[in-house]
Amino acid sequence: MNEAILLALLIFSFGVIIAMVASKKNFAVAILLGSLILGLAITDQVAHVFMETATDASVLSLIAIVLMIKFLATVMQESGQIKNLILTLQKKLSYSGVLIAIPSILGLLPVPGGALMSAPLVHEQGEQSGMKKGEMMFINLWYRHIWFLIFPLSPPLVLIADLSGINLFAIIAMQIPLFALAFFVGYLFVRKFPAPQKKEEGPQDAGNLQGLIPILLTVLLATALSLFISTYTAFMIALPLGIVVALLYAGNVNKDMITKGVSVSLGVAIFGIMFFKNIIFASGVTDILSSHLTHLPLIVTITSLSFIIGFLTAHNLAAIGILYPIFSPFLTTPGLVSLLYISSFMGYLISPIHPCVVLSYEYFRPGFLESYKILAPSAIAMVISAALIYGLW
Repeated sequence: MNEAILLALLIFSFGVIIAMVASKKNFAVAILLGSLILGLAITDQVAHVFMETATDASVLSLIAIVLMIKFLATVMQESGQIKNLILTLQKKLSYSGVLIAIPSILGLLPVPGGALMSAPLVHEQGEQSGMKKGEMMFINLWYRHIWFLIFPLSPPLVLIADLSGINLFAIIAMQIPLFALAFFVGYLFVRKFPAPQKKEEGPQDAGNLQGLIPILLTVLLATALSLFISTYTAFMIALPLGIVVALLYAGNVNKDMITKGVSVSLGVAIFGIMFFKNIIFASGVTDILSSHLTHLPLIVTITSLSFIIGFLTAHNLAAIGILYPIFSPFLTTPGLVSLLYISSFMGYLISPIHPCVVLSYEYFRPGFLESYKILAPSAIAMVISAALIYGLW
């Protein structure tokens, strides 16, 4: 297909998804429609890509994991376990500290779809100071992800260190200034919300972090199992146990709790994300973008193409795998390697098809512009800062 038509279909498909989400339409419908629009570029492959996605064990596992996390979070919220956990954290940390700690701690745990675990906690805490839904979504996403700029167990970071031949900890050291900036950007935002004048009194057992047990059991068991089996399989085993423990703590389980915890729409949305991603790869649009943007000045090319590929794929590991072979002859310094990583990471972070963005959006239900007017400028500011710092390194 003509390159111009393919790029037009890509832009139109993203435009349709964003417009539908902004007008409060169902995300699952929006992402499937966007997939079909882009699929017009490869009509002979759409059915094959659909079946490939529908029968992919990793996709089906991800859907099951996300649905179980949703159910676990609902049980904990409806039974008051989340509220008690927040009350416990409030006794030990400042108001801002709690808001930062919740997504940060859960963000470092290898939980697929984990943004859904921290969302109810952030919501419970944020509501106390009258925080808007888009603001809570920003905090949930920002502090869940920025640690992966320096976290040595981050798979994309390990991959880029291996591909570049640069010591992993040398890359981490290079990225500490940008991590500190990202943390500070988030803190400036968090600190503007005043702590509630009067903290709620919790039950006497609220100080023992009992509410963390279902989550910690799930994550620690899955982490241990993942040493021997795949991460997805590990969570397929661990999550049902976490749910059972949460139900035991809940005591009185009613029909409403079960109904709220089951979300068919969320499962379809996750499938749609993976289908759309596979359509993007099958269309070859990433290769076309690469060929056009590589004629720009090096710093501009690395920054813009990395951000765009991260945004389009919503998969940082895949973005690194696509980008590094393109730029490898030019990545002569650790600074340029970090520039590629951070730019693709920020594109991935704010992509509307990034599962954590979708899950946070589905939970908080903010206005589209309400959330992106905070998230997008913050991410773009980070990319510009990285270009200025590493471009001069």
